[in-house]
Amino acid sequence: MAEKGFSLQQKAELFLARLLRFMPIDVASDIGAWLGRRSARKAIRLKRKWVARLHQNFERLEGIHDPQAREGRIIEHIEHIGRVYAEYPVLHKIAAERLTVRGSEHLSNINGPIICVSAHTGHWELMAEVMRRHDIMGAVLYDPIPDKARLQQALKIRRYFCPEDTGNRHIPASPTAARELLSWLKSGRGLLLYIDEEKDGLVWSPALGRQLPFAGNRVMAAKLAVKHDVPLIPIHIQRKNGAHYEAVIEAPIVVGDTSSRLRATEDVAAQLNDVLERWVKEDLGHWYWLAQLNLDKPFPG
Repeated sequence: MAEKGFSLQQKAELFLARLLRFMPIDVASDIGAWLGRRSARKAIRLKRKWVARLHQNFERLEGIHDPQAREGRIIEHIEHIGRVYAEYPVLHKIAAERLTVRGSEHLSNINGPIICVSAHTGHWELMAEVMRRHDIMGAVLYDPIPDKARLQQALKIRRYFCPEDTGNRHIPASPTAARELLSWLKSGRGLLLYIDEEKDGLVWSPALGRQLPFAGNRVMAAKLAVKHDVPLIPIHIQRKNGAHYEAVIEAPIVVGDTSSRLRATEDVAAQLNDVLERWVKEDLGHWYWLAQLNLDKPFPG
């Protein structure tokens, strides 16, 4: 495996990933949990900026006013993040042995194109396995993150679950991505969009008390669904216990006001925010973007 251009830390992460691949699921996940707790305690001691954001978010979103109690939640959250990273090399085994699916009936009678919307909860990469189990050939929009080592791990597992040589597609976010997604949808195939994306230092949804701009993946999903009359299915992954997961498939989003395309799109986008906000609030500590969320940072424009 070529590792040119990687930092020493990234090379160490890739080496650890190769070792973890040969370990039992629980051992790999527990190593990640230990590394996460260790990292969290060090960051708390050093008063990192992201720790301050987590203090603020746990206080405002969970009503935890005691600093020590918030520190406990911060450690739990980063333990989860540690598990997420350590589980990448064994995610194929987790998908086969530790993933249950609830709500498959919502996908059983759908023929033709479909838009699945999800979020960075639990281990979101298992969404690809959910699509595979339900024979959904899909295009997945992803953010080409700056950390090349972690991007390499993510793309490796995504292409394992949904290989491109069987008709799937992995589309990096770009100015032309929307056009590619539309072309894919018109061909009669499915899309997977994560509607809680982080971009330009902002988490673009859910609102969580903020005034959101009419932009981002949430609005893109709403526009595509309304304009092309395509079913919009919310699905998210929950961590149940350790390295055990459940995918929850919900009923399709229903378009309310159809008197104009704009109002219909606004209605669907609002429903998507409500769904996403419910997911996040029900399981805040297992939401990946929690440490990046700045509730006071204004959106551009």
